[in-house]
Amino acid sequence: MGKRWTQAETDTLREMYADTPTKYIAKVLNRSISQIYNQALKLDLKKSRQYLYKHVYTITTNESTQFRKGVPAWNKGMKGLQIGGTHTQFKKGQKPHNWKPDGSERLDRDGYTMVKVNGKYIQKHRHIYQQHHGKIPKGLIIVFKDKNNQNFDIDNLEAIDREEHQRRNAIYNLPQDLKEVIYLKRTITKLITENGKRQNSRP
Repeated sequence: MGKRWTQAETDTLREMYADTPTKYIAKVLNRSISQIYNQALKLDLKKSRQYLYKHVYTITTNESTQFRKGVPAWNKGMKGLQIGGTHTQFKKGQKPHNWKPDGSERLDRDGYTMVKVNGKYIQKHRHIYQQHHGKIPKGLIIVFKDKNNQNFDIDNLEAIDREEHQRRNAIYNLPQDLKEVIYLKRTITKLITENGKRQNSRP
């Protein structure tokens, strides 16, 4: 059995997979390339179109298989030719049996809700955050403040960097009384900082 994926690793993979070479992601996460591909498949992650055109799609020619000038195509004059049965072909406008409309939802293997937008499934909490705040800055991830990944209230969603995310996960495993002290300290620090900004902004 392979090493279990942590939430921090999964978040990093989600952020990097679309536009980053898999070999580099494997190096960052200290995992094999096959592990990266397998986890990406589980999470329904795909490379972006820009990445594919830059790194994957190439056009090569093979003179031995090219049509030579003056040689007619084998199907010349056979417009409308049907090869094989037509009863198994998709008719114009027909959709596959597993097709779902935009707005459809499903859960991924990590328990996150995915929503279909413009024909592609994306994380619902990221979609909601972007609807309110615009594009998510590079390097930030969207987390649930109350740790409930089904609470999509915009006030429960927050953009933080991975370092902060790891710190919070570490705190999450501490005893409750110690966590309360840490949260109280953060609240006080935040209030002091905001008060200082208000003081400095006064004429």
